[in-house]
Amino acid sequence: MTINIDIYLKIEDKYYQKGGQFSTLSPFNGAVDAAKYAYIYIKQLKREQGNKEIEIYKVIYEETIDITEDVQKLYKNGNLYLIK
Repeated sequence: MTINIDIYLKIEDKYYQKGGQFSTLSPFNGAVDAAKYAYIYIKQLKREQGNKEIEIYKVIYEETIDITEDVQKLYKNGNLYLIK
């Protein structure tokens, strides 16, 4: 299954829109799992940016579902890995 996620971030003093299509593992649990995919993507992006501080402003799943709070909670708690 392929899902769409749009992520709006601030890295240092610059704002970014990132995201796109993600291939998911089965079984897929909608917005709950979409938040996990977004978190892992942000974690990879942070590593690519030299571990600069990232602020998450908005995360949208499938163009209409706001999963920002779920992603922010995962980002705050850290250390999530998808294993199914």
